[in-house]
Amino acid sequence: MEFNSSEQTVVWFKDRYLEDTLTIRPPYQRKPIWSAKQKCYLVESILLGLPVPEIYIQQSISARGESTYAIVDGQQRIRSVLQFVGSENDPMESEQNKFPLDKLKSDSQWRNKTFDELSEEEKRRFYGYKFVVRYLNTDNDDEVRDIFQRLNKYLTPLKPQELRNATYTGPFIKLAEKLADDEYWAENRIVTPAAIRRMTDIEFMSELLIGVMHGPQGGSARIIDEYYKQYEDYEDQFPDQLRAERLFALTLETVQRILPEIKGTRWGNKTDFYTLFVALAYLLRSAKLSQKKNKDIRRSLDNFAREIDRRLRDEDADVSEKAIEYVRAVEKGANEKKRRADRQAALIGIINRYFEPKQKIS
Repeated sequence: MEFNSSEQTVVWFKDRYLEDTLTIRPPYQRKPIWSAKQKCYLVESILLGLPVPEIYIQQSISARGESTYAIVDGQQRIRSVLQFVGSENDPMESEQNKFPLDKLKSDSQWRNKTFDELSEEEKRRFYGYKFVVRYLNTDNDDEVRDIFQRLNKYLTPLKPQELRNATYTGPFIKLAEKLADDEYWAENRIVTPAAIRRMTDIEFMSELLIGVMHGPQGGSARIIDEYYKQYEDYEDQFPDQLRAERLFALTLETVQRILPEIKGTRWGNKTDFYTLFVALAYLLRSAKLSQKKNKDIRRSLDNFAREIDRRLRDEDADVSEKAIEYVRAVEKGANEKKRRADRQAALIGIINRYFEPKQKIS
């Protein structure tokens, strides 16, 4: 396969798209996932004349001398640019998308502006911006697929959280990163050094934070991504962020009080820690745990853990109904939403008697 590098302007991409010789998303490309904030910052980078990563294009030339093009890598950059100028429809919207730059920082000179509101000089400069383009000169899709399989074969695939850290910049991910910096997680082996290297500690903080705010949720990458998207477009804080931070801190402080030696116990592994943490957060929303109850609740958690262990070793072991319910929800699909909710319900049934309602201020 022959390849070469060149430069092409925004208007070149617009013209090729409008004449139907440019395919933005070939079958092997993923669906668009960029948020409004990412699109706005790309446009601002172009208006500022800053460099943007190169675009990979498959170029095919027919026997009649006609050229066609397909975006192999960079479809979200090109799609965003075309949507901004009004030449391409957002597949999630029914109308043509000429989005405003409403997600830029307040001090940006282009905040809230649409393409039509740019000056004549800014429009010319935008249309004339040059992308670095690497052409793959072939009409054979299998060759294109093969070259990218070879390129990716020897790379370590990015973990979902590594992709999120490269994609999102909003207040939710910043809070998850801040929470992950607490030495408590590594000191108690709730997250391992290997997990920290691959950013799965930040992913776990995200799950705990989501659980504190919304109760038990599924732990799949898709579900976590949905919450990241939901909170991405807020500039400084997402709704109820301060309340969520306070409840998270109170829950962690409560865990440390009742289980100061959590490492090595059932509650120190990630699956059971998630259940304990989210269950405590649920109770602490409307109730309090006095210092006098620390030993009592610790004793109940120790006893409950022993029951769970016995039942896991022997399915006929004589244990409480709550332990049976917990074991059912931990043996298979432990990170599914229903399993997590069932474990929380069982655990709350064991520890809720130690909590007292908070006094309401009249």
